[in-house]
Amino acid sequence: MSLAAALARAPRCWLVNVASGESMQCLFNPTQLSEKLQVNWNRLVVPGLSHQVLQFQGTSNRQLAGVEFYLDRFFAAEQPGDVNVLEFRAFLRALTVPQQGTEGVPATAPPRVLFIWPRVVTVECVVASIEFQYRQLAIDGTVLVYAASVTFEEILDTRITSEALRQEVE
Repeated sequence: MSLAAALARAPRCWLVNVASGESMQCLFNPTQLSEKLQVNWNRLVVPGLSHQVLQFQGTSNRQLAGVEFYLDRFFAAEQPGDVNVLEFRAFLRALTVPQQGTEGVPATAPPRVLFIWPRVVTVECVVASIEFQYRQLAIDGTVLVYAASVTFEEILDTRITSEALRQEVE
C-alpha cells in the first residue's frame, strides 16, 4: 500500500466552529499530541511548621498544547476537490475573534471549537494561541508550505468528577 493510499484511508483530524457549524478536515494528522492538565494548590504557610500545607484549589482546563498542522500546497493539489491551504489559515484565524453581530460580554468571545481526532481525542475547546511558520515560499511570495502550531484549551460548562473521568473512553 502506498503512503498516499494509507493517508487517504486514515481517520483525519477535524476542527468544527461550534457557533457557525463550519468545519475543516486536516490534510495531515498532527504528528504528535501533548495533553496537559495541571492541579492547582494553595500553599498555606503556618508559622513554626516545617512545611507548607497544600490546599486543593481546583484543576486547570485541559490543554492540547502546540498541535502542529502541516499544510503543503503540492500535496493539496493531488487531493480530490479544490483544496486551498490558505483557507485553513483563514479558518484558524477566524477562531481567534468574535463573530460578526455578537452583542454583550459573553457573546463577544471567539467561537468554541470541537477538536475531533477519531479514536484519539474529542474535546470542546477554544483557541488559546496560534503561530504560523511559513516554510516554503514561491518566487512571487505565494505560500507553498506552512505549519500552524495551535494551543487549544478545553472549555467546560459542568463540574467534572474523578468517577466521570474513569468512565471516559475515547
